[in-house]
Amino acid sequence: MTNKILIKKNEVIGKLTKHMFGSNLEHIGDAIYRNGIWAELVDNRKFCGPDKLMWNNALEHDHLDFGIIQPWKGLNASAQHVMYGHSNSEYIVEGKEQISRYGSGKQSQQITIRKKSLTKRGIKQNIKVIFPQEEHKFSIFIKGNNQYVYISIGEISFKIKATKNWTEYKKKIIFKNFKSSKTLSISIKDNEIFIANCSLMPVNTIFGFRKDISKIIKEWKPSYIRWPGGNFLSGYDWINGIGDKNYRLPYYDYAWYQWEYNDVGTDEFMKWCNYIGSEPMITVNTGNGTPEEAANWIEYITGSLKSKYGKLRAKNGRKKPYNLKTIFIGNEMFGGWQIGHTDPITYAKKYDKFVKEIKKVNKNLRFIAVGACSDHFGHWNEIILKKIKEKIDELSVHYYSIRTEKDKIHPHYKSRYLPTVAASTEVEIMLDRTIKEIKKYTKKNITIAFDEWNTYVEAHPSKFLENYNIADALYAASLLHACINRGNMITNTGIYHLINAMGNYRIDGKKIWKTPTTLVLELMNKFHKGDILYTKIKCEKFKSTKLGKQPIYTKNKVIDAAVTVNNGKYCVSIVNKSANKNIEIIFSKFKKIIESYTVNGQSKTDLNDINNLNQVTIKKNIIKIYKDKIILPPHSFNLLRFTD
Repeated sequence: MTNKILIKKNEVIGKLTKHMFGSNLEHIGDAIYRNGIWAELVDNRKFCGPDKLMWNNALEHDHLDFGIIQPWKGLNASAQHVMYGHSNSEYIVEGKEQISRYGSGKQSQQITIRKKSLTKRGIKQNIKVIFPQEEHKFSIFIKGNNQYVYISIGEISFKIKATKNWTEYKKKIIFKNFKSSKTLSISIKDNEIFIANCSLMPVNTIFGFRKDISKIIKEWKPSYIRWPGGNFLSGYDWINGIGDKNYRLPYYDYAWYQWEYNDVGTDEFMKWCNYIGSEPMITVNTGNGTPEEAANWIEYITGSLKSKYGKLRAKNGRKKPYNLKTIFIGNEMFGGWQIGHTDPITYAKKYDKFVKEIKKVNKNLRFIAVGACSDHFGHWNEIILKKIKEKIDELSVHYYSIRTEKDKIHPHYKSRYLPTVAASTEVEIMLDRTIKEIKKYTKKNITIAFDEWNTYVEAHPSKFLENYNIADALYAASLLHACINRGNMITNTGIYHLINAMGNYRIDGKKIWKTPTTLVLELMNKFHKGDILYTKIKCEKFKSTKLGKQPIYTKNKVIDAAVTVNNGKYCVSIVNKSANKNIEIIFSKFKKIIESYTVNGQSKTDLNDINNLNQVTIKKNIIKIYKDKIILPPHSFNLLRFTD
């Protein structure tokens, strides 16, 4: 069969939205802290959470690290000589000591010498200094009894005198040994100390975010970044994430079952987005949050210096309001996994209250309501559209393909190619059904914000890591083609997720790598602009295999495409899903090819990983181009630019 792409230059679907190539940044796994984008090197620097307690230690085997807040460990621990405690009656907040209770995050680490000796005893943890050749800043809060406290960070050692009041100590650190792996220890020889807020940060960061990964993300420059979630959002209180980081209380996040340190908050995120060049989008908490709290948050972000929370923003160092245009009113509120999940009637009432309250402080925002795919979750879309359609600008839709993440054995990557590249067929069906639902229940121009999507194959708690390969990249490109070709109804797409957890970028210490999907997103975001042209495709079909929740599809197109034109320059992106065949495509007439790009790899299962950061790359001008046809390599994403 002859494969043809017919570009109808006079049939414009609509303008390509500027929000078509976005992403999500959620506080999940190691996306932010630990091995994530935040530059802090000390794990659990605020000493929150449990100590080392084992019920099965038996009479003679009490754990020596009892009382040490994890993941810290004992230094020269000895039950005879030193006692540790996770103190709930001593902690630092706004410079004052207060009484607290366990589990609130209001804790400090207590070290008490029971039997004096010449040996230093205390706590330690292994840290990985990513760039040991750069200058770092160390800080710590200590309360003691006028004795010396001994600090060691690898080869750097110094001592400070602990006073009877909480005091912050700061020191510049310049390492002479450039090995990354170092031990941080804090110890005493006598008496007692309390420790809080221990930090080691490189001086050279982007508002506290790692500079190296931030620079790499700028190469894609996601059209928007949605924050702070995601499920995390439904238990998040924004007020605890502003001001001096040392006085922001951590808390336990019941969405992802991990401690949130609140070092990354509104100001850090908004400034970082500006650096990346991505539009920030905020999701407000409709789980355990209130309309008033949401309105206060939006006032903090966008309010004038005359407003209460605009003044607070200025006090925290930012006089000028941030540029925020779009907010999501909650996340997946239909789901039992969501904090505060609810039925559609109750959500509609809640949405109405949130929008009314937020409009009191900002009337110029776009509001995105929680939607569902197709007519799922108890006819969710039907009910909320009937109740609140006049107050909705976009309807949020989330969809993940394959869904084998909860299986005991995940499918082998070699068996995943066909069902993965065919998964976009199911997405197209889902999108068309959802569009039909919207048009059935409203004549208002409510569009779809497809703000969470991806394949979901092997990611599981707590890190949610996926190893995305060429097949996932082709799935992503085909999905985006489907959205572009429905651009009059789909005005927002955001892949889940940006970093580490189901991430487009993976970090392991100094090593950073892009998934093949990221390369596709870079190209599409850079070159697809302007008007979307109607494109007709005639091509071979193939049959997929069943995998996970996805059935067999028998009429999958071997190629798909999307075309845009901007100022006389055309951009056409094409996926060849064939695992092993070059595909010859007859084009409608065009004059001059400016350039072409290809993402494919040597095999259909190639990927980038810690052992090979650049196995899959963007290749320029390798497509075979003839007068009226092109030949595309197998398992490939291709993008061509040409003039009329």
